[in-house]
Amino acid sequence: MFRPAGLSDEESNSDDEYGFYETPRKKYTFSNNYENSRKKVENRLQDAVINGNLKEIEKIVALDLNNDANFKLESGWTALMHACFHAQKKIVEFLLEKGADPNLHADSMTPVMAACSNNSGSDDIIHDIVSNLSNHDCLLNIGDKYGQTPLMRAVSSGRTSVVELILSKNVNIEMRDRQGWTALFWAVHHNQPKILEILISKGARLTEVDMQGRTVLDIAQSHEYPQIIEILNQHLKLDNSDEDLLGTEVSDLATWQDYYPGLINDERPKYTSEIRHLLYGMNCERLHSLMLQNNVDLKTFLLLEENDMIKLGIEMPFERQRLKHGIRSFHVKGWKLNTVAGLHIQKSDNYSLQDCLATLGSHLQQLYILESTIQYLMRDYCKIHNQIKFEPPDSPILNKMQSAAKKLLANINSIRREINIMKSIHTKISKNNPKPADLIKEKSTKELAMGYLTDAVVICSLGFLAYHARTYVTSFLRK
Repeated sequence: MFRPAGLSDEESNSDDEYGFYETPRKKYTFSNNYENSRKKVENRLQDAVINGNLKEIEKIVALDLNNDANFKLESGWTALMHACFHAQKKIVEFLLEKGADPNLHADSMTPVMAACSNNSGSDDIIHDIVSNLSNHDCLLNIGDKYGQTPLMRAVSSGRTSVVELILSKNVNIEMRDRQGWTALFWAVHHNQPKILEILISKGARLTEVDMQGRTVLDIAQSHEYPQIIEILNQHLKLDNSDEDLLGTEVSDLATWQDYYPGLINDERPKYTSEIRHLLYGMNCERLHSLMLQNNVDLKTFLLLEENDMIKLGIEMPFERQRLKHGIRSFHVKGWKLNTVAGLHIQKSDNYSLQDCLATLGSHLQQLYILESTIQYLMRDYCKIHNQIKFEPPDSPILNKMQSAAKKLLANINSIRREINIMKSIHTKISKNNPKPADLIKEKSTKELAMGYLTDAVVICSLGFLAYHARTYVTSFLRK
C-alpha cells in the first residue's frame, strides 16, 4: 500500500490515528430493539445515507452505534465517506458535529476525496461539503494509493468552484500521481479549459513531463482538444517571451555594480533572485512568495531550520521536510574545479572589462555560499558534538568530517588563488593598456569656476605685462 503524500515521517502517530496500521475494530453491542446481525445494521446505515434519511442516521448512531460516528462498515468506509460520496450535505454536517474524523480512510481513500469524486451532485452542495471538511482540518495535500489528490479528483469531475476552494487553502499544486501527472495533466486529459486557466493562473508548470516523457501539450494533441491546445500554446508563448525579456535584462548591464547585487546601495550582496531557482529544484516554488514577503536573502534561506520555516508560515510538514532535505543536499554537494576557475582557464591575453567583472562577481558569490555552508556545518557540528566527542580517533564519522573539512578548505584556497591571479592580470592590464577615453569625466561646477578664474588671472597678468612692456618700449624710443 502506498503511503498518501503529505504525511511526513515526523508525524509518527498519524499512521495509527488514520489507520495505516490497522487496530482492532471496536466491538459493538446492538440494542435489544435490534436483534439483527451486524450486516443488517450496516445495510440500514448505508441505505439511509444513500437516500438522505437524516432521521434514520441519527437513530442508528444513537441507538446502535453508541454515538460513535467513526464506525466502519465491512467495506472499510465510514458513514461520513458514504455521505460525502453521495453528496448528502446535511448528513455530513451531522456526522462531523458528532465527532466523525474527516481523515479516516479506507484503502487510502478519504472523505474529501470521496466528495471530490462525485459527478452527480450539484456544484454548490459539493463545494459546501468540501468547505465543511476543510473547516474540520481535513488533509488536502494527500494522495490515495494511486497518488491522486483531492485537487486532481475535483479537476477530473469538473468541479470548478471546488478547485478554486482547494487552491485557496494553499495546497501544493505540483503534487504528482503514480504516472507522474499533476492536476494540470488531469485538466487537459478531461478537457477542462476553465479549470486549466485557473491552474495556470496559480502558477502550475506547463513544461513538466510524466513518467512516459509526455508534456501536457502532448496529451492535448493526442486527444485532439483544440481549445486546450490553443490555451497551452498561448501561455507557452508568453512564458518564452518572459524568459527572453529576462535574458535581455541580465545581459544588458548598465553599470559595473549590476554584477554585484546590493553593492550599489553600499550593502552586502543578498542574491535573493537565486532562491527561486533553488525552490524550483526542490519542487517548492509555491513558497517563493513567502520568501519575498519576509525579505529572505540567500544566506538566511540556506540556514533555515524547522522553527524558522514555521515562523515564515510554512505549515505543511512535508514541505518543511523537502526544504530541509534540499538545503542539506545543496551544502553537501561537491564542487568541481571549473566551478571556481577564473580567467586563466580561458588562455587568452586579452580580457574585456566584462570578463573581469563577471569572474570577480562569480567568486564573490562562491565565497558568500561557502560562508553559509561553513555556518551550516558548524551549527550541525555543535548539535552532535556531545555525541562524537567520545568517538575513537579512527572513527569513520571523524574521518568523514575531516575529509569534508579538507575539501571545504581546498575550495576556499582555490578561490584565494584565483583572486591572486586576478590581481596580477589587472595589474598587467593597467600597465599595458592606455587609459580608456570613457573614463574622462565632465568637469564639475567648482572646477569650471576655478578654470575661469585661472583664465582671468592669466589674461590680467598678460595685460599687465603688455601695458608695462608698451610703456617701457615707448620711453625707450623717446630716448
